[in-house]
Amino acid sequence: MILGILAAVVGTAASIPYILSIRAGKTKPDKTSWLIWTAVGLLMFASYWSVGARDTVWITLPVGIAAIAAFSLKYGVGGWSVFDRACALAAFAGLLLWWLSGLAITALALAMVADIIGYFPTIKKTWDKPNSEDRLTWGMYLLAAVFNFLAINSWTPEIAIYPTYILVFNALVFWLAVRKSR
Repeated sequence: MILGILAAVVGTAASIPYILSIRAGKTKPDKTSWLIWTAVGLLMFASYWSVGARDTVWITLPVGIAAIAAFSLKYGVGGWSVFDRACALAAFAGLLLWWLSGLAITALALAMVADIIGYFPTIKKTWDKPNSEDRLTWGMYLLAAVFNFLAINSWTPEIAIYPTYILVFNALVFWLAVRKSR
């Protein structure tokens, strides 16, 4: 439980340097990614809780993500290209399918698909412009994901899948942000 809460605290605290970097003009968040992650975050929390996650559920609360989404509307990039619209449409289609299914495990899987789709615009942007993302923030998100992964106390698919996926995708964005900066 302590590692799961620590993961949530570190993940939320990562929003602080990110917002400061946005305000300083160093980071250009992708609007589509942050809006998708905000919309999916609360739904992810509910579905992950419903499948029995307790120690690893806290990282899904989008406290800092919502603040970043608000800043991305003013200072961010993207949001209207065909790619961005396709990602947003696919994410929200997954949420609709979740709502229609009513099953917690289906809801979790579809919310994760929507969440993963939210990564695509940020991955594309960071691949093209690695300095457009804050390395400290993504390092903190990666650390939070490691803590969350270590907090898994029940290695069932419905409990282990979210911490595993978030670890992989945060590691990917972090790597993309630091790879050309060395």
